[in-house]
Amino acid sequence: MNIEIEKIKSQLNAVGIVITDIYDLVNSKKAYPDAIPILVGLLEDGIEDENTKEGVIRALAVKDAIGIATPVLIREYSKLSLEKVLLRWAIGNSVYVTMTKGCLDEVIRIVTDKTNGISRQMFVAALGKIKTEETESILISLLDDDEVAPHALEALGRLKSLKAVTKISSLKNHANPLIRKEALKALKKIT
Repeated sequence: MNIEIEKIKSQLNAVGIVITDIYDLVNSKKAYPDAIPILVGLLEDGIEDENTKEGVIRALAVKDAIGIATPVLIREYSKLSLEKVLLRWAIGNSVYVTMTKGCLDEVIRIVTDKTNGISRQMFVAALGKIKTEETESILISLLDDDEVAPHALEALGRLKSLKAVTKISSLKNHANPLIRKEALKALKKIT
């Protein structure tokens, strides 16, 4: 028996949310706004079991967590070792959903630190939700980084970045077919 899951079930049950596993929330089609403060608190308190932690992180990838979960998710990301690539990527995915302008500096710090590797991908995509000259310039610079270029292209397309058109056009013949595809999609959104 996983004690952490029992604790989560008990706390969620107290607000009328019945689950058998944390992934019941992750896979739920129904909103669970009352669960968000509980999940954030559990993450702040520290979850030892990695599968449970990932479930909590993924359960925070919902609109109801916007403006609430991102700072805690970023702190958790910073605590994890670089080897925890998939868990760090999952955090980026949740930040993609919950991103607000208030966390922009932290996200920029993550995406510009190349040692974070592919775990940066969804953080890069999240920058496409905040249109500033700085985010646009950073996204353009990330087009030279094949680990995150497809996500930077998607973000620049969402921002309709006219400033990026020349650089994006140069990627239409890139060796990587995914980068070529995303470059064409971005150009179509922008023009």
